[in-house]
Amino acid sequence: MKDTGQDIPRRIEGVAGVLMLILVLALPALYFANGWGLQSEHLRTKTEIHAEQVSSMINRNPDMWKYETIRLEGMLANRQEDPDAESVRILDLEGNIVTQRMERPGWPRMTRSHPLMDSGVIVGSLEESASLLPLIVKTTVLAMIGTGIILLLFHLFRRYPMSALRNALDMLSREKVRATVTLQSIGDGVISADPEGRVLIVNRMAERITGWTQAEAAGKFIGEVFQPDGNLLVDRKGTSRKIEAGTSPVLDENGRTVGTVLVFRDVTEKAQTEAAMVNAQKLESLGVLAGGIAHEIRNPLSSVNISISSIERTCGASAGLEPEIKEKIDRILEQMKSAAAKMGLVVRRVMDYSKPFPPRKETVDLNRVIEEAIRLSLSTLRKREIAILKDLAPDLAACRVDAQMIEQVLVNLITNACQAMEGTEGAKFIEIASAVQDGRIVLRVSDSGPGVPPSLREKVFDPFFTTRKEGSGIGLSFSHRIVVDHCGSMRVDTSRWGGAEFRIELPVERESVPA
Repeated sequence: MKDTGQDIPRRIEGVAGVLMLILVLALPALYFANGWGLQSEHLRTKTEIHAEQVSSMINRNPDMWKYETIRLEGMLANRQEDPDAESVRILDLEGNIVTQRMERPGWPRMTRSHPLMDSGVIVGSLEESASLLPLIVKTTVLAMIGTGIILLLFHLFRRYPMSALRNALDMLSREKVRATVTLQSIGDGVISADPEGRVLIVNRMAERITGWTQAEAAGKFIGEVFQPDGNLLVDRKGTSRKIEAGTSPVLDENGRTVGTVLVFRDVTEKAQTEAAMVNAQKLESLGVLAGGIAHEIRNPLSSVNISISSIERTCGASAGLEPEIKEKIDRILEQMKSAAAKMGLVVRRVMDYSKPFPPRKETVDLNRVIEEAIRLSLSTLRKREIAILKDLAPDLAACRVDAQMIEQVLVNLITNACQAMEGTEGAKFIEIASAVQDGRIVLRVSDSGPGVPPSLREKVFDPFFTTRKEGSGIGLSFSHRIVVDHCGSMRVDTSRWGGAEFRIELPVERESVPA
Protein backbone atom coordinates (compact mmCIF):
# COMPACT_ATOMS: atom_id res chain seq x y z
CA MET A 1 0.00 0.00 0.00
CA LYS A 2 2.83 2.37 0.80
CA ASP A 3 4.57 1.60 -2.48
CA THR A 4 1.39 2.45 -4.36
CA GLY A 5 1.21 5.85 -2.65
CA GLN A 6 4.80 6.66 -3.58
CA ASP A 7 4.26 5.49 -7.16
CA ILE A 8 1.54 8.06 -7.90
CA PRO A 9 3.82 11.15 -7.52
CA ARG A 10 6.50 9.37 -9.51
CA ARG A 11 4.07 8.76 -12.35
CA ILE A 12 2.82 12.33 -12.23
CA GLU A 13 6.40 13.61 -12.31
CA GLY A 14 7.12 11.35 -15.26
CA VAL A 15 4.09 12.61 -17.19
CA ALA A 16 4.94 16.22 -16.31
CA GLY A 17 8.53 15.66 -17.42
CA VAL A 18 7.41 14.23 -20.76
CA LEU A 19 4.99 17.13 -21.32
CA MET A 20 7.68 19.70 -20.47
CA LEU A 21 10.15 17.95 -22.77
CA ILE A 22 7.59 18.09 -25.55
CA LEU A 23 7.06 21.79 -24.76
CA VAL A 24 10.84 22.42 -24.85
CA LEU A 25 11.06 20.81 -28.28
CA ALA A 26 7.77 22.16 -29.61
CA LEU A 27 8.39 25.92 -29.00
CA PRO A 28 11.72 26.11 -30.90
CA ALA A 29 10.30 23.89 -33.61
CA LEU A 30 7.28 26.17 -34.04
CA TYR A 31 9.51 29.24 -34.00
CA PHE A 32 11.86 27.71 -36.60
CA ALA A 33 8.95 26.61 -38.80
CA ASN A 34 7.37 30.04 -38.61
CA GLY A 35 10.71 31.76 -39.32
CA TRP A 36 11.37 29.41 -42.21
CA GLY A 37 7.99 30.22 -43.72
CA LEU A 38 8.45 33.99 -43.31
CA GLN A 39 11.99 33.95 -44.74
CA SER A 40 10.91 31.74 -47.61
CA GLU A 41 8.01 34.04 -48.46
CA HIS A 42 10.24 37.11 -48.15
CA LEU A 43 12.90 35.60 -50.42
CA ARG A 44 10.31 34.48 -52.98
CA THR A 45 8.76 37.97 -53.09
CA LYS A 46 12.14 39.62 -53.64
CA THR A 47 12.98 37.08 -56.33
CA GLU A 48 9.71 37.81 -58.15
CA ILE A 49 10.28 41.59 -57.94
CA HIS A 50 13.82 41.34 -59.32
CA ALA A 51 12.69 38.93 -62.00
CA GLU A 52 9.93 41.34 -63.12
CA GLN A 53 12.43 44.23 -63.28
CA VAL A 54 14.88 42.20 -65.36
CA SER A 55 12.06 40.88 -67.59
CA SER A 56 10.93 44.49 -68.24
CA MET A 57 14.45 45.41 -69.38
CA ILE A 58 14.59 42.29 -71.59
CA ASN A 59 11.34 43.28 -73.28
CA ARG A 60 12.85 46.69 -74.20
CA ASN A 61 16.06 45.18 -75.63
CA PRO A 62 15.52 41.45 -76.24
CA ASP A 63 18.69 40.95 -78.27
CA MET A 64 21.24 42.85 -76.22
CA TRP A 65 20.00 42.43 -72.64
CA LYS A 66 22.71 39.89 -71.84
CA TYR A 67 25.35 42.53 -72.44
CA GLU A 68 23.88 45.24 -70.27
CA THR A 69 25.62 43.96 -67.15
CA ILE A 70 26.01 47.39 -65.57
CA ARG A 71 22.29 48.02 -65.64
CA LEU A 72 21.61 44.46 -64.40
CA GLU A 73 24.06 44.87 -61.51
CA GLY A 74 22.34 48.14 -60.60
CA MET A 75 19.00 46.39 -60.45
CA LEU A 76 20.43 43.65 -58.24
CA ALA A 77 22.28 45.99 -55.88
CA ASN A 78 21.43 45.48 -52.18
CA ARG A 79 19.47 48.26 -50.59
CA GLN A 80 20.27 49.80 -47.22
CA GLU A 81 16.77 49.08 -45.83
CA ASP A 82 17.33 45.37 -46.56
CA PRO A 83 20.60 44.55 -44.81
CA ASP A 84 20.25 40.74 -45.05
CA ALA A 85 23.12 39.24 -47.04
CA GLU A 86 21.77 37.57 -50.14
CA SER A 87 23.31 36.07 -53.26
CA VAL A 88 21.62 36.87 -56.64
CA ARG A 89 22.37 35.26 -60.04
CA ILE A 90 20.92 35.76 -63.53
CA LEU A 91 21.17 32.73 -65.81
CA ASP A 92 20.32 32.25 -69.48
CA LEU A 93 18.49 29.26 -70.88
CA GLU A 94 21.72 27.22 -71.10
CA GLY A 95 22.43 27.89 -67.39
CA ASN A 96 25.28 30.28 -68.07
CA ILE A 97 25.71 33.09 -65.56
CA VAL A 98 24.90 36.45 -67.13
CA THR A 99 25.66 38.46 -63.98
CA GLN A 100 25.60 37.92 -60.21
CA ARG A 101 25.89 39.59 -56.84
CA MET A 102 27.91 37.60 -54.34
CA GLU A 103 27.28 38.63 -50.76
CA ARG A 104 28.57 35.29 -49.46
CA PRO A 105 25.59 34.31 -47.25
CA GLY A 106 26.47 31.76 -44.56
CA TRP A 107 25.68 28.10 -44.72
CA PRO A 108 23.06 26.64 -44.71
CA ARG A 109 21.23 28.59 -47.38
CA MET A 110 17.72 28.94 -48.73
CA THR A 111 17.40 29.43 -52.51
CA ARG A 112 14.40 30.62 -54.56
CA SER A 113 14.24 31.17 -58.37
CA HIS A 114 11.89 32.83 -60.88
CA PRO A 115 11.84 32.64 -64.70
CA LEU A 116 12.78 35.65 -66.91
CA MET A 117 10.23 36.32 -69.66
CA ASP A 118 10.43 37.94 -73.07
CA SER A 119 6.96 38.42 -74.53
CA GLY A 120 5.72 35.34 -72.73
CA VAL A 121 8.78 33.23 -73.59
CA ILE A 122 11.25 32.11 -70.90
CA VAL A 123 14.70 33.33 -71.79
CA GLY A 124 16.43 32.69 -68.47
CA SER A 125 16.01 32.63 -64.70
CA LEU A 126 16.87 34.64 -61.62
CA GLU A 127 18.05 32.94 -58.39
CA GLU A 128 18.36 34.43 -54.92
CA SER A 129 19.90 32.71 -51.87
CA ALA A 130 19.82 33.74 -48.20
CA SER A 131 21.49 32.22 -45.13
CA LEU A 132 19.43 30.28 -42.54
CA LEU A 133 22.11 30.70 -39.87
CA PRO A 134 20.48 33.71 -38.15
CA LEU A 135 17.20 31.80 -37.88
CA ILE A 136 19.02 28.77 -36.46
CA VAL A 137 20.90 30.91 -33.94
CA LYS A 138 17.69 32.61 -32.79
CA THR A 139 15.96 29.24 -32.53
CA THR A 140 18.84 27.85 -30.48
CA VAL A 141 18.79 30.83 -28.14
CA LEU A 142 15.03 30.48 -27.76
CA ALA A 143 15.42 26.76 -27.05
CA MET A 144 18.03 27.44 -24.37
CA ILE A 145 15.89 30.12 -22.73
CA GLY A 146 12.80 27.89 -22.93
CA THR A 147 14.74 24.94 -21.48
CA GLY A 148 15.89 27.04 -18.56
CA ILE A 149 12.39 28.31 -17.89
CA ILE A 150 10.91 24.80 -18.21
CA LEU A 151 13.53 23.34 -15.87
CA LEU A 152 12.84 26.09 -13.36
CA LEU A 153 9.09 25.44 -13.59
CA PHE A 154 9.64 21.70 -13.28
CA HIS A 155 11.81 22.22 -10.20
CA LEU A 156 9.17 24.46 -8.61
CA PHE A 157 6.42 22.02 -9.57
CA ARG A 158 8.34 19.12 -8.07
CA ARG A 159 9.33 21.01 -4.95
CA TYR A 160 5.99 22.50 -3.93
CA PRO A 161 2.83 20.88 -5.41
CA MET A 162 4.40 17.44 -5.77
CA SER A 163 5.95 17.62 -2.34
CA ALA A 164 2.56 18.47 -0.87
CA LEU A 165 0.96 15.65 -2.86
CA ARG A 166 3.65 13.20 -1.73
CA ASN A 167 3.17 14.20 1.89
CA ALA A 168 -0.59 13.85 1.57
CA LEU A 169 -0.24 10.43 -0.03
CA ASP A 170 2.25 9.32 2.63
CA MET A 171 -0.18 10.44 5.32
CA LEU A 172 -3.04 8.66 3.55
CA SER A 173 -0.89 5.54 3.19
CA ARG A 174 -0.02 5.57 6.89
CA GLU A 175 -3.67 6.02 7.78
CA LYS A 176 -4.61 3.11 5.51
CA VAL A 177 -1.93 0.92 7.06
CA ARG A 178 -3.09 1.89 10.55
CA ALA A 179 -6.71 1.22 9.62
CA THR A 180 -5.80 -2.13 8.06
CA VAL A 181 -3.78 -3.21 11.08
CA THR A 182 -6.61 -2.15 13.38
CA LEU A 183 -9.16 -3.96 11.23
CA GLN A 184 -7.09 -7.14 11.16
CA SER A 185 -6.35 -7.00 14.90
CA ILE A 186 -9.85 -6.63 16.32
CA GLY A 187 -11.47 -9.72 17.77
CA ASP A 188 -14.70 -9.42 15.74
CA GLY A 189 -15.25 -10.56 12.18
CA VAL A 190 -15.64 -7.64 9.75
CA ILE A 191 -16.83 -7.82 6.13
CA SER A 192 -17.27 -4.67 4.06
CA ALA A 193 -19.21 -4.58 0.80
CA ASP A 194 -19.90 -2.08 -1.97
CA PRO A 195 -23.40 -0.69 -2.73
CA GLU A 196 -24.14 -3.74 -4.93
CA GLY A 197 -23.34 -6.07 -2.02
CA ARG A 198 -20.03 -7.38 -3.36
CA VAL A 199 -17.34 -8.13 -0.80
CA LEU A 200 -14.42 -5.69 -0.57
CA ILE A 201 -12.62 -6.53 2.68
CA VAL A 202 -12.59 -9.61 4.92
CA ASN A 203 -10.49 -9.37 8.07
CA ARG A 204 -8.62 -12.28 9.67
CA MET A 205 -11.30 -13.09 12.24
CA ALA A 206 -13.96 -13.14 9.52
CA GLU A 207 -11.73 -15.48 7.50
CA ARG A 208 -11.43 -17.77 10.53
CA ILE A 209 -15.17 -17.79 11.26
CA THR A 210 -16.52 -18.09 7.69
CA GLY A 211 -13.70 -20.13 6.15
CA TRP A 212 -13.39 -17.65 3.23
CA THR A 213 -10.08 -15.91 2.62
CA GLN A 214 -9.78 -12.34 1.37
CA ALA A 215 -8.65 -13.50 -2.08
CA GLU A 216 -11.53 -16.01 -2.37
CA ALA A 217 -14.27 -13.70 -1.09
CA ALA A 218 -13.32 -10.48 -2.93
CA GLY A 219 -15.90 -9.65 -5.60
CA LYS A 220 -18.47 -12.23 -4.47
CA PHE A 221 -21.88 -11.28 -3.14
CA ILE A 222 -21.91 -11.07 0.62
CA GLY A 223 -24.72 -13.64 0.74
CA GLU A 224 -22.34 -16.26 -0.66
CA VAL A 225 -19.71 -15.61 2.00
CA PHE A 226 -21.94 -15.01 5.02
CA GLN A 227 -25.02 -17.25 5.22
CA PRO A 228 -26.40 -17.29 8.77
CA ASP A 229 -29.50 -19.22 9.79
CA GLY A 230 -30.80 -17.08 12.62
CA ASN A 231 -27.96 -16.91 15.10
CA LEU A 232 -26.18 -19.96 13.65
CA LEU A 233 -23.54 -19.82 10.93
CA VAL A 234 -22.22 -22.85 9.06
CA ASP A 235 -18.74 -22.22 7.65
CA ARG A 236 -17.26 -23.74 4.48
CA LYS A 237 -16.09 -26.80 6.43
CA GLY A 238 -19.58 -27.50 7.76
CA THR A 239 -18.84 -26.36 11.32
CA SER A 240 -21.77 -24.66 13.06
CA ARG A 241 -21.05 -21.58 15.11
CA LYS A 242 -23.30 -19.44 17.23
CA ILE A 243 -22.82 -15.79 16.30
CA GLU A 244 -23.96 -12.29 17.09
CA ALA A 245 -24.06 -10.02 14.03
CA GLY A 246 -24.94 -6.46 13.08
CA THR A 247 -24.93 -4.46 9.83
CA SER A 248 -24.23 -0.74 9.42
CA PRO A 249 -24.33 1.43 6.26
CA VAL A 250 -21.25 3.34 5.10
CA LEU A 251 -22.18 6.96 4.25
CA ASP A 252 -20.22 9.56 2.27
CA GLU A 253 -19.97 13.25 3.12
CA ASN A 254 -23.35 13.86 1.43
CA GLY A 255 -25.11 11.18 3.46
CA ARG A 256 -25.40 8.75 0.55
CA THR A 257 -24.90 5.03 1.16
CA VAL A 258 -21.69 3.85 -0.52
CA GLY A 259 -21.50 0.40 1.07
CA THR A 260 -22.18 -1.70 4.14
CA VAL A 261 -20.11 -3.08 6.99
CA LEU A 262 -21.04 -6.39 8.62
CA VAL A 263 -19.63 -6.99 12.12
CA PHE A 264 -20.09 -10.33 13.84
CA ARG A 265 -18.50 -12.43 16.55
CA ASP A 266 -18.32 -16.10 17.42
CA VAL A 267 -20.14 -16.59 20.72
CA THR A 268 -20.14 -20.39 20.60
CA GLU A 269 -17.70 -20.74 23.48
CA LYS A 270 -19.49 -18.03 25.43
CA ALA A 271 -22.83 -19.79 24.94
CA GLN A 272 -21.28 -23.12 25.93
CA THR A 273 -19.75 -21.55 29.03
CA GLU A 274 -23.06 -19.96 30.02
CA ALA A 275 -24.89 -23.23 29.39
CA ALA A 276 -22.27 -25.09 31.43
CA MET A 277 -22.69 -22.62 34.31
CA VAL A 278 -26.47 -22.95 34.19
CA ASN A 279 -26.15 -26.72 34.00
CA ALA A 280 -23.66 -26.73 36.89
CA GLN A 281 -26.05 -24.67 39.01
CA LYS A 282 -28.91 -26.95 38.08
CA LEU A 283 -26.88 -30.05 38.83
CA GLU A 284 -25.74 -28.62 42.14
CA SER A 285 -29.32 -27.92 43.12
CA LEU A 286 -30.39 -31.37 42.02
CA GLY A 287 -27.47 -32.88 43.88
CA VAL A 288 -28.49 -31.16 47.11
CA LEU A 289 -32.09 -32.24 46.61
CA ALA A 290 -31.08 -35.78 45.70
CA GLY A 291 -28.75 -36.00 48.71
CA GLY A 292 -31.56 -34.96 51.03
CA ILE A 293 -33.96 -37.47 49.51
CA ALA A 294 -31.36 -40.24 49.64
CA HIS A 295 -30.63 -39.45 53.26
CA GLU A 296 -34.33 -39.67 54.10
CA ILE A 297 -34.65 -42.97 52.24
CA ARG A 298 -31.55 -44.58 53.78
CA ASN A 299 -32.97 -44.86 57.33
CA PRO A 300 -36.28 -46.53 56.31
CA LEU A 301 -34.33 -48.73 53.92
CA SER A 302 -32.12 -49.89 56.80
CA SER A 303 -35.27 -50.81 58.72
CA VAL A 304 -36.57 -52.73 55.71
CA ASN A 305 -33.28 -54.68 55.46
CA ILE A 306 -33.43 -55.46 59.20
CA SER A 307 -37.03 -56.64 58.86
CA ILE A 308 -36.11 -58.83 55.90
CA SER A 309 -33.29 -60.41 57.90
CA SER A 310 -35.62 -60.99 60.86
CA ILE A 311 -38.25 -62.65 58.64
CA GLU A 312 -35.58 -64.78 57.03
CA ARG A 313 -34.26 -65.98 60.46
CA THR A 314 -37.77 -66.59 61.80
CA CYS A 315 -38.81 -68.63 58.77
CA GLY A 316 -35.54 -70.53 58.85
CA ALA A 317 -36.03 -71.45 62.55
CA SER A 318 -39.68 -72.48 62.06
CA ALA A 319 -40.04 -76.23 61.52
CA GLY A 320 -43.81 -76.24 61.04
CA LEU A 321 -43.91 -74.61 57.63
CA GLU A 322 -44.72 -76.71 54.65
CA PRO A 323 -41.97 -76.93 52.04
CA GLU A 324 -44.04 -75.22 49.36
CA ILE A 325 -44.90 -72.31 51.63
CA LYS A 326 -41.30 -72.04 52.83
CA GLU A 327 -40.05 -72.03 49.23
CA LYS A 328 -42.53 -69.29 48.31
CA ILE A 329 -41.46 -67.23 51.34
CA ASP A 330 -37.78 -67.68 50.41
CA ARG A 331 -38.53 -66.54 46.84
CA ILE A 332 -40.36 -63.47 48.09
CA LEU A 333 -37.52 -62.70 50.50
CA GLU A 334 -34.97 -62.96 47.68
CA GLN A 335 -37.01 -60.52 45.60
CA MET A 336 -37.26 -58.17 48.58
CA LYS A 337 -33.51 -58.40 49.24
CA SER A 338 -32.76 -57.78 45.53
CA ALA A 339 -35.05 -54.72 45.49
CA ALA A 340 -33.54 -53.43 48.73
CA ALA A 341 -30.02 -53.96 47.39
CA LYS A 342 -30.89 -52.07 44.22
CA MET A 343 -32.39 -49.25 46.27
CA GLY A 344 -29.26 -49.20 48.44
CA LEU A 345 -27.08 -49.00 45.29
CA VAL A 346 -29.14 -46.07 43.99
CA VAL A 347 -28.93 -44.36 47.38
CA ARG A 348 -25.13 -44.79 47.45
CA ARG A 349 -24.81 -43.39 43.94
CA VAL A 350 -26.98 -40.44 44.80
CA MET A 351 -24.96 -39.81 47.95
CA ASP A 352 -21.72 -40.05 46.00
CA TYR A 353 -23.10 -37.61 43.41
CA SER A 354 -24.31 -35.11 46.00
CA LYS A 355 -21.04 -35.25 47.97
CA PRO A 356 -18.30 -36.10 45.47
CA PHE A 357 -14.78 -36.82 46.62
CA PRO A 358 -12.10 -34.48 45.23
CA PRO A 359 -9.91 -36.25 42.65
CA ARG A 360 -6.51 -37.42 43.83
CA LYS A 361 -4.45 -36.36 40.87
CA GLU A 362 -1.18 -37.91 39.87
CA THR A 363 0.79 -38.08 36.66
CA VAL A 364 -0.48 -41.09 34.69
CA ASP A 365 -0.45 -42.53 31.19
CA LEU A 366 -4.08 -42.47 30.04
CA ASN A 367 -3.42 -45.26 27.54
CA ARG A 368 -2.77 -47.58 30.53
CA VAL A 369 -5.99 -46.37 32.16
CA ILE A 370 -7.84 -47.21 28.94
CA GLU A 371 -6.25 -50.68 28.80
CA GLU A 372 -7.30 -51.35 32.42
CA ALA A 373 -10.88 -50.18 31.75
CA ILE A 374 -11.04 -52.51 28.74
CA ARG A 375 -9.68 -55.41 30.83
CA LEU A 376 -12.35 -54.86 33.49
CA SER A 377 -15.06 -54.88 30.78
CA LEU A 378 -13.82 -57.90 28.79
CA SER A 379 -16.27 -60.36 30.33
CA THR A 380 -19.23 -58.15 29.43
CA LEU A 381 -17.89 -57.59 25.91
CA ARG A 382 -17.36 -61.32 25.29
CA LYS A 383 -20.73 -62.25 26.72
CA ARG A 384 -22.50 -59.84 24.36
CA GLU A 385 -20.23 -60.61 21.39
CA ILE A 386 -18.98 -57.06 20.99
CA ALA A 387 -15.65 -56.38 19.24
CA ILE A 388 -13.42 -53.82 20.89
CA LEU A 389 -11.27 -51.59 18.69
CA LYS A 390 -8.40 -49.40 19.90
CA ASP A 391 -6.82 -46.36 18.27
CA LEU A 392 -4.41 -45.13 20.93
CA ALA A 393 -1.82 -42.45 20.21
CA PRO A 394 1.65 -43.94 20.88
CA ASP A 395 3.09 -40.59 22.00
CA LEU A 396 0.17 -39.55 24.20
CA ALA A 397 1.27 -36.92 26.69
CA ALA A 398 1.03 -37.79 30.36
CA CYS A 399 -1.35 -35.71 32.46
CA ARG A 400 -2.40 -35.33 36.08
CA VAL A 401 -5.71 -37.08 36.81
CA ASP A 402 -7.26 -39.45 39.31
CA ALA A 403 -6.68 -42.72 37.48
CA GLN A 404 -9.44 -44.63 39.33
CA MET A 405 -12.05 -41.95 38.60
CA ILE A 406 -11.19 -41.74 34.88
CA GLU A 407 -11.17 -45.55 34.77
CA GLN A 408 -14.63 -45.53 36.36
CA VAL A 409 -15.84 -43.07 33.67
CA LEU A 410 -14.50 -45.28 30.86
CA VAL A 411 -15.99 -48.45 32.33
CA ASN A 412 -19.34 -46.67 32.68
CA LEU A 413 -19.22 -45.51 29.03
CA ILE A 414 -18.32 -49.03 27.85
CA THR A 415 -21.17 -50.50 29.92
CA ASN A 416 -23.64 -47.95 28.54
CA ALA A 417 -22.49 -48.74 24.98
CA CYS A 418 -23.01 -52.48 25.59
CA GLN A 419 -26.51 -51.86 26.93
CA ALA A 420 -27.33 -49.54 24.01
CA MET A 421 -26.48 -52.29 21.49
CA GLU A 422 -28.75 -54.90 23.09
CA GLY A 423 -31.18 -56.22 20.53
CA THR A 424 -29.36 -54.69 17.54
CA GLU A 425 -28.54 -56.90 14.56
CA GLY A 426 -25.26 -57.26 12.73
CA ALA A 427 -21.73 -56.78 13.95
CA LYS A 428 -21.27 -54.81 17.15
CA PHE A 429 -18.28 -52.54 17.70
CA ILE A 430 -16.91 -50.33 20.42
CA GLU A 431 -13.91 -48.17 19.62
CA ILE A 432 -11.75 -46.38 22.18
CA ALA A 433 -9.30 -43.79 20.85
CA SER A 434 -6.85 -41.31 22.36
CA ALA A 435 -5.09 -38.35 20.79
CA VAL A 436 -3.70 -34.89 21.48
CA GLN A 437 -5.49 -32.02 19.75
CA ASP A 438 -4.92 -28.30 20.31
CA GLY A 439 -2.97 -28.91 23.50
CA ARG A 440 -5.65 -31.13 25.08
CA ILE A 441 -5.92 -34.89 25.46
CA VAL A 442 -8.99 -36.28 23.69
CA LEU A 443 -10.54 -39.65 24.58
CA ARG A 444 -13.33 -41.05 22.40
CA VAL A 445 -15.65 -43.98 23.17
CA SER A 446 -17.72 -44.86 20.07
CA ASP A 447 -20.24 -47.62 19.42
CA SER A 448 -22.31 -48.99 16.54
CA GLY A 449 -25.60 -48.74 18.44
CA PRO A 450 -28.64 -46.59 17.66
CA GLY A 451 -26.95 -43.41 18.89
CA VAL A 452 -28.35 -40.47 20.81
CA PRO A 453 -30.89 -38.23 19.01
CA PRO A 454 -29.77 -34.57 18.71
CA SER A 455 -32.79 -33.48 20.75
CA LEU A 456 -31.58 -35.52 23.74
CA ARG A 457 -27.86 -34.77 23.62
CA GLU A 458 -28.14 -31.82 25.99
CA LYS A 459 -30.11 -33.87 28.51
CA VAL A 460 -28.12 -37.12 28.74
CA PHE A 461 -25.85 -35.67 31.44
CA ASP A 462 -28.73 -34.48 33.63
CA PRO A 463 -29.16 -36.51 36.82
CA PHE A 464 -32.00 -39.06 36.81
CA PHE A 465 -32.48 -38.69 33.03
CA THR A 466 -32.47 -42.08 31.30
CA THR A 467 -34.01 -43.75 28.28
CA ARG A 468 -33.72 -47.28 29.72
CA LYS A 469 -36.47 -48.81 31.84
CA GLU A 470 -34.02 -50.14 34.42
CA GLY A 471 -31.65 -47.16 34.37
CA SER A 472 -31.24 -44.75 37.24
CA GLY A 473 -29.91 -41.76 35.24
CA ILE A 474 -26.94 -41.36 37.59
CA GLY A 475 -24.08 -42.97 35.66
CA LEU A 476 -23.59 -40.42 32.86
CA SER A 477 -24.21 -37.41 35.11
CA PHE A 478 -21.71 -38.81 37.63
CA SER A 479 -19.15 -39.42 34.84
CA HIS A 480 -19.70 -35.91 33.50
CA ARG A 481 -19.13 -34.48 36.97
CA ILE A 482 -15.86 -36.42 37.33
CA VAL A 483 -14.60 -35.02 34.02
CA VAL A 484 -15.62 -31.47 34.97
CA ASP A 485 -13.82 -31.87 38.32
CA HIS A 486 -10.69 -32.60 36.26
CA CYS A 487 -11.15 -29.25 34.40
CA GLY A 488 -12.23 -31.16 31.31
CA SER A 489 -15.30 -31.36 29.11
CA MET A 490 -17.52 -34.16 27.90
CA ARG A 491 -20.01 -34.23 25.06
CA VAL A 492 -21.84 -36.70 22.87
CA ASP A 493 -21.79 -36.85 19.07
CA THR A 494 -22.35 -39.35 16.25
CA SER A 495 -19.86 -42.15 15.64
CA ARG A 496 -18.66 -43.30 12.23
CA TRP A 497 -21.15 -46.20 12.43
CA GLY A 498 -24.04 -43.87 13.23
CA GLY A 499 -24.05 -44.72 16.93
CA ALA A 500 -23.03 -42.63 19.92
CA GLU A 501 -19.58 -41.16 20.41
CA PHE A 502 -18.67 -39.72 23.81
CA ARG A 503 -15.77 -37.30 23.59
CA ILE A 504 -13.73 -36.44 26.69
CA GLU A 505 -11.22 -33.59 26.65
CA LEU A 506 -8.68 -33.19 29.45
CA PRO A 507 -5.97 -30.55 29.81
CA VAL A 508 -2.34 -31.58 29.44
CA GLU A 509 -0.71 -30.87 32.81
CA ARG A 510 2.68 -32.48 33.12
CA GLU A 511 4.05 -32.79 36.61
CA SER A 512 6.69 -30.13 37.24
CA VAL A 513 10.24 -31.39 37.60
CA PRO A 514 12.08 -30.03 40.65
CA ALA A 515 15.09 -27.93 39.90
